[in-house]
Amino acid sequence: MSVIRPMAYSLKPLLAALLLLLTVPFSTRAAGDREELLPPLSCGAGWKIEGKPVFYDRETLSDRINGEAELYFPFGFDRMAAARYVPEKNTGAGMDVEIYRMGSLLDAFGMYANYRQKNGRPLAVGAESTLSATQLFLYQGRHFVHIQVTGTASAIPDTLAECGRAVALRLPGSNNRPPELSVFDRREVIKGTERYLSQSLLGYDFLNRGIMADAVVEGTSLQIFILLGTTAETASTVFDRYRSQLVQGKVEPWGERAAFLEGVDPLYGPVIVLRKDTCLAGALKFSGNKGIRALLESVCR
Repeated sequence: MSVIRPMAYSLKPLLAALLLLLTVPFSTRAAGDREELLPPLSCGAGWKIEGKPVFYDRETLSDRINGEAELYFPFGFDRMAAARYVPEKNTGAGMDVEIYRMGSLLDAFGMYANYRQKNGRPLAVGAESTLSATQLFLYQGRHFVHIQVTGTASAIPDTLAECGRAVALRLPGSNNRPPELSVFDRREVIKGTERYLSQSLLGYDFLNRGIMADAVVEGTSLQIFILLGTTAETASTVFDRYRSQLVQGKVEPWGERAAFLEGVDPLYGPVIVLRKDTCLAGALKFSGNKGIRALLESVCR
């Protein structure tokens, strides 16, 4: 009688394959969902890709942007794809495209607002974009994009714009801005100054995350902010904690479920804060307070 014996499998090939996988750099393993975001052949007429794309994660991002990587982490960064494009005629110039995947649409906007150039001109690419002679910044969906030309003193904004359009066509997500910004869609707020802080609004850890913008009220320049993700309870707690930070902080009840706080912040000078139900909004860096309360009420409406 023959005995059927179980087949013997060698673990050596399996272990070898596993070891090989572990030793393959992230730049190769990540290509599955990152490489498709980069234009594969050219990014603008006459600018062809040079070499192969490279990829970075949270552990390796500092290899690419040493000294700045930490700025991305609070905004949910997890991966970045980069490629360099060069002109067909070798002039020594190059165009670097970097695509960062952030935690959300709001996070991508936060990074864009951090780098947005005041002197740049808006471009109809992505959700928002700013273009200068040598750089283009844009965001779309959860992706933040930086395109920069190096190795030449010539300004080539048209090439940057063309490359930006080619990248935006490959990015997932719509061209919509974060819905959280709509609260500042009012005439007093200066468009293009909105910014999102993912933590420590105004430098206070208990204020957590929020949106700020520049505004002009009754001829007076100021900054306004609104805290995000608050409940009625947390708004009340933060309101009381911020009061303890102010000099001469005074609270004035306003209606049944609201109150104004006025005082002097040691860092920013005079401030006015409104707590209304789940909303906490404030104004600072102003020289006159005329019209500010009405603006905050409209923000918290």
